[in-house]
Amino acid sequence: MRPLPQPHWMPRGYRGEIPRIITSIRELPSGVAPTLDKIPEINHTMIKTEPLSSLIRDMQATGFKRWGFVIFRTVYTEESQRLWESYIEFLRASVEEYLESMELSTLLKPLLEWVFIEDRETLDNATKQHVRESFSEWTSQHSVERDGPGVEDAFQQQTPRFRYCIYVDQKCLDTVAQYEAWADAGAEGDDKQVVCVVLDKNCHRKGEGEGRFPRIEGCSREYTGWQYTSVHCLAHLYDKLSKQELSGYDYTRPPMVFPADGPMPTD
Repeated sequence: MRPLPQPHWMPRGYRGEIPRIITSIRELPSGVAPTLDKIPEINHTMIKTEPLSSLIRDMQATGFKRWGFVIFRTVYTEESQRLWESYIEFLRASVEEYLESMELSTLLKPLLEWVFIEDRETLDNATKQHVRESFSEWTSQHSVERDGPGVEDAFQQQTPRFRYCIYVDQKCLDTVAQYEAWADAGAEGDDKQVVCVVLDKNCHRKGEGEGRFPRIEGCSREYTGWQYTSVHCLAHLYDKLSKQELSGYDYTRPPMVFPADGPMPTD
């Protein structure tokens, strides 16, 4: 399953001043692919004006030229296999289409690497805390051989790849089924979202902050340590997490879905 094409009336491209990164990519000779050393070096004055600038800055600073989340599958029923395959296809396509819309596909798609972790024996119906622990173990085993040059600096700086992971449970898989049904019925009414859970491996299992909020999976604290996220904005979220923590001022507490598109769909 792939996302439906954007309506023809939606704006495309940049308006007003063109970002320096995009200008440098457009000015490359035909057939020459952009690389991190062929675009301007990102500094703090460019963070607010350049697209996905924090993500790019981290790779330039550490020399670790990979980005993308580690994704854990926690559903292994027979009927889930087709949904899982459709879900992953949708996730990949959504991020790639976002990069194309930002004119960053030729720069960032070659550096995008998803890590899919599937293990029926240890992850079937796994809790969020169990996946946090599994992800912590995965990050602790980082190496140049497995991850590539620059990984130690990226790990020490806790770039998003080594701080946050994606958790996919039955509720998440159901969202791609809902999207398919909506698209097959003519895509009428409110847009449907395909949703994932983004987990913070450093959050205490009981959450953080004041405990006066509606309970979500037993947690009444302000920061639950996870967030529902539309997969179409994963590149944007990765960039945001390169400069601030998930628990920041604009944290979207479950059951709402980032970026503030309403609550997690239930049917």
